[in-house]
Amino acid sequence: MEPSPDPSPVPIPQSRPWRRVANVILGLNAFVAFLFLFHNYGITILPPQRIVIHPEEITPLPGEKSFANVYPFDRSEPDVWWKPRSQVELFEDGSRLRSRLFLNDEVRLVGGDRWTHEPGRILFASTDNSDPRKNGRTYSLLSPRFYTRKIGYAAAVTFAAAVLGLILVNGKLPRAVSVPPPAPGRDGRTSSRLRWHLLGASGLLLVGLYCNTGTLSPYGNTSFGHLTKETGYLYNSDHSHFRVLFDFVDHAPKKVWDHALLLRRVLYVVIAWPFMKIGGFEIGGTIASLVFNVAGFAWAMGLLRRRIGERGAIFAAWLSALYPGAMYWGGLPYPYALIFPLSLLLTIALMDLPGLRWGPLCAVSLAMGIAYLSYDLVVFFLPASLVLLLWMRRPGAAAVTMVLQVVPSLCWLLYLSRVLGQNLDNTNTQVFGVIFNSYFNVRDKAAWWAYASDFPNVGLDVWFGANFIFLPALFLAVLALNPVTSRIRFAPAEIALLFVTVGLFLFNNLAPDYYGATSWVMRGTWISRLYQPVFPVLILFAARWWQAMPPLDWPRRSIVWLTLGGVCMGNALVVFGPILNNPLKVSEHAFYRFYNHTDLHWLYEAHLRDYGRRPIGFPQPQP
Repeated sequence: MEPSPDPSPVPIPQSRPWRRVANVILGLNAFVAFLFLFHNYGITILPPQRIVIHPEEITPLPGEKSFANVYPFDRSEPDVWWKPRSQVELFEDGSRLRSRLFLNDEVRLVGGDRWTHEPGRILFASTDNSDPRKNGRTYSLLSPRFYTRKIGYAAAVTFAAAVLGLILVNGKLPRAVSVPPPAPGRDGRTSSRLRWHLLGASGLLLVGLYCNTGTLSPYGNTSFGHLTKETGYLYNSDHSHFRVLFDFVDHAPKKVWDHALLLRRVLYVVIAWPFMKIGGFEIGGTIASLVFNVAGFAWAMGLLRRRIGERGAIFAAWLSALYPGAMYWGGLPYPYALIFPLSLLLTIALMDLPGLRWGPLCAVSLAMGIAYLSYDLVVFFLPASLVLLLWMRRPGAAAVTMVLQVVPSLCWLLYLSRVLGQNLDNTNTQVFGVIFNSYFNVRDKAAWWAYASDFPNVGLDVWFGANFIFLPALFLAVLALNPVTSRIRFAPAEIALLFVTVGLFLFNNLAPDYYGATSWVMRGTWISRLYQPVFPVLILFAARWWQAMPPLDWPRRSIVWLTLGGVCMGNALVVFGPILNNPLKVSEHAFYRFYNHTDLHWLYEAHLRDYGRRPIGFPQPQP
């Protein structure tokens, strides 16, 4: 495939006065709407309001053995257990009560410092279960201003309208003239430039990954994790389910791994086995994770250079090197460690599929199928492949790629079931079937509407949460800046992957009530991490925008650089948040927005305090 053209140094043509005025007005609208959108669904950035709770406003919660008290409150978004949205903080005599819960039974029956923000009220108990109306203590709230569903919706609609207006106003302006870059290898300076940037970005990625190992791994220290006594490092509470994969590959007796939940995700342990055999599952597996992430990243950026150009590849490299989604999983010896590099490589394969001849198409499709043995990426990239090839009017290629992408997983599952006698039907594999069946067995139409009607609010929250707030924010900013800068269009592969991701989100969140049919509930904001594999689209679109960027006047140049600086700073606060002890609480907020697997958010800082901030290489055996 030939390299994409690099932009020539041709400035943006001067527009007419009416167009400049329209751009200023629409741009200001987009900017203000973006701030409120980010405030409601990213990070609350406006100063909060302090509200003093007066004793006469408190009423005891009726019922026997109840320690709970009620304060009427509806000024900001509440929590629902599948949709934790509250940003309220509760204080007793100026001390913050940390145990905010999503269910009220514990507040009612146990009390202490427990409390919850339910729709229309704050339910809380005093720290010693005394009567807050009579104990002489002061209770207060810190509540975010302008943090409601209506304001969030208004900001989203205004932002979308402003961006659409910018596109319409500037749509007929000529795009920057482009000239082809030199072929790879002809220009020594070009190759050297990419090489040095790639080396620096790879180093930054490696440092970020390393600073999220040991006691610092977010997937381990944001919940009640698994503590290894030999080293004092923290792993996830499901550590044993991942550990048994190594036992399986290492030819342990069948009774050790029989009926393990995750045998279908075997690829990571297979390729990491030499590291694990030498250094042990935990340390060797973590080192393998660092190696695979950096190697996959470098390979993807090298491939990207030939598809979008060197300037865009350099931009993508530095942006990807600070992507928190790599660090969340990459410091652990789990199959999730491959989500970051494989999502990048699979997206590049998706870009290539429409133009491949039959031989390369078969090889790439088979390689994609093998990649699906690491994690359930098939639900994103197989449908996206079919959408893309059918869109390009290649139905035969779509049929071939579907078969070849499915074959590796199908063969492996048949081997597990027919040869090894494994039951493939478990809580992890049956959930999507349960959701599908729920559409044909509606138990409560009123409850269905209560869930389904809130999907825009959930979707906006998930949009920011699924990729750690700042990368999705950059994508939206690029959408607004693109009409007055590069004026690129979405690539077919980007549209296909976005389309499939939106479809999966709607499938999960428009489903009728299926509680009790499975232990997993896939709707809501608590499990935003499901949609992480869409992140390459956000990076790719921004990189192509940067690749096509012509010289700008100082106002637009200033806006672009301030935007990029803010995104890099935000991502750095997340990536290095654990080792820096959670400055400004940005990393805590981002981690729980990505995967809210406990309502006890104070565990994150408690673990950093109790076990220290120690990456691998600094063991501290526990008694």
